[in-house]
Amino acid sequence: MADIEVEETVVVSDVSEGSASGDDDDSVFGGGLLPEPIKGVRNCGVPPFVTNLYDLVSDKATNSTISWVISNTNHVSGGGSATSFVVWNEVDFVNNVFPLMSKSNKFDTFITQLNYYGFRKVSWDRREYANEWFQEGKPHLLKNITKRNNRTISDEEKLTSEMEKLERESNKLDNELHAFKAHVDTTISDQRKILHAIANAIKSTFDHHHSRLEVVNSNDATQSLTLAGQQSRETSELVDDPCLAPSCKIRKEEINKN
Repeated sequence: MADIEVEETVVVSDVSEGSASGDDDDSVFGGGLLPEPIKGVRNCGVPPFVTNLYDLVSDKATNSTISWVISNTNHVSGGGSATSFVVWNEVDFVNNVFPLMSKSNKFDTFITQLNYYGFRKVSWDRREYANEWFQEGKPHLLKNITKRNNRTISDEEKLTSEMEKLERESNKLDNELHAFKAHVDTTISDQRKILHAIANAIKSTFDHHHSRLEVVNSNDATQSLTLAGQQSRETSELVDDPCLAPSCKIRKEEINKN
């Protein structure tokens, strides 16, 4: 009797099963490990990139970086109804999350992988991506996602990928421009402060010398008056001297008249 091969059935768990909590030491940010694999995903020949991505998107510990989202809203999904996901924080994603599932830490590599597996960008307002077989709470559908070669990637998808790359480069240039403008503004502000300090120092020095000059002039005037009074007393004493000739007395009378 021929042996009958029996296919093992794996029960698919709820999407929340295996998700790391914020306090779990083995969470993506805590222990540096991928979240616990969701049952029904690993044993059906699904590409590792797809399973790892599904685990990360479903992990609540990474919701601030990447998460399921209800399309056309900013609400993070949690009820098994989302058909797309959003990368909320690109910097945190490439530095802390993507390296857990790839040897690369470049966002361009992540986009290339998404294109290979048939994901498409569904919003130009944010980094939102979707695949008809990539749905929240339905990991059994992942087996339908296969890697495509370059020949099967359409011109439209290539154009979309190129536009995303240009968008990232534009954002990078904008950030550099803002940083340069902030540097220029700070430099101008510092130069104004220096010029203001120099002007205050010059004014203070001028006021100080002006005050000293006034004191010197005042002292000179006082000394002049004192010297004039002394000379006047000496002259009077000489005029009153009985030994002086009559002509001197006449001169004194003339002076007194004047």
